[in-house]
Amino acid sequence: MSVSGERRKYFKSEAKSLLRYNYPKQVFMTGLITLLSFGIGAIKINIIKLLELEYSFYSMPVNMFFDLLSVFVTLPLYIGIIYVNIKLFEGENISVGGMFYYFSSGANLSDCYKFITAMSARFIMFILPFMLFGIISPVIRESAELIFPIGAITEIDITMLCVCVIYLTALFICFIIFMRYFAAVFVFVKNPCLTVKDIIQKSAKIMKKKKFESLKLILSFSVWILISHYFAGFLYIFFTLPYIMLTYASFMSFILSEKGGDEFLTPAGEYIDKIIKINKSKIKSRARRPRRAVKYKISHKGEKKNYE
Repeated sequence: MSVSGERRKYFKSEAKSLLRYNYPKQVFMTGLITLLSFGIGAIKINIIKLLELEYSFYSMPVNMFFDLLSVFVTLPLYIGIIYVNIKLFEGENISVGGMFYYFSSGANLSDCYKFITAMSARFIMFILPFMLFGIISPVIRESAELIFPIGAITEIDITMLCVCVIYLTALFICFIIFMRYFAAVFVFVKNPCLTVKDIIQKSAKIMKKKKFESLKLILSFSVWILISHYFAGFLYIFFTLPYIMLTYASFMSFILSEKGGDEFLTPAGEYIDKIIKINKSKIKSRARRPRRAVKYKISHKGEKKNYE
């Protein structure tokens, strides 16, 4: 097994160990968020049916309102669960109330919403071109049918196959690039005082040369996700989601320790690093600079004096 495979195995074993000793708390937190999401969705469907808005223009704003409500209620709770899990890895076993940490004050909730909004905007910027491609794909096929002669089904199918390959390749590349934000939630939880720009920069530095390892870690949960679907989502609450979120906390805590620990996330540490680099570059430039030859002349008294 490769080094990354051994580390992935270690992260998962550590997550399982913590899940074993904190199982009721983890199940309660994930179950509460799941039920809350289903509850908001059920209220939305009932209101639309009650007001008979299924085929009305007003069904769209009602759907958008409840979808945004679900996002701005559940996402701070998900980040709260990551906050609880990170504290577990730091040796602090806080109560279930830790998942409501970002609802504990207006300042915490405001910082959380700023972070969520900024990350959502970046996610939409990545996804929007692919959504537009899905809209114009029928137009591409119609154009291919006009270009090729009538009955040339094979040529049209080959053209659409090439377009799909290009689409999937671009999607994979964008997904790898988007992996630079994989540590953003972790950085925000560890140091919420940072601005969104600083959080993204820190996340990119943490994920440098770690993107493919993170992608492999995500894909390693594919089997559990598929199995969870066959159990009507109950396995998500009782195992899959707690397991994934604890593994994420284990992985990010390990990567942060490789980068130098909590000092890596402080702006002051970065400022000091810049000063050290500048000083080192100045010392190197002085060492490379050739020494100027000094000329002397002998005075009439026999004393040695600088000519320059």
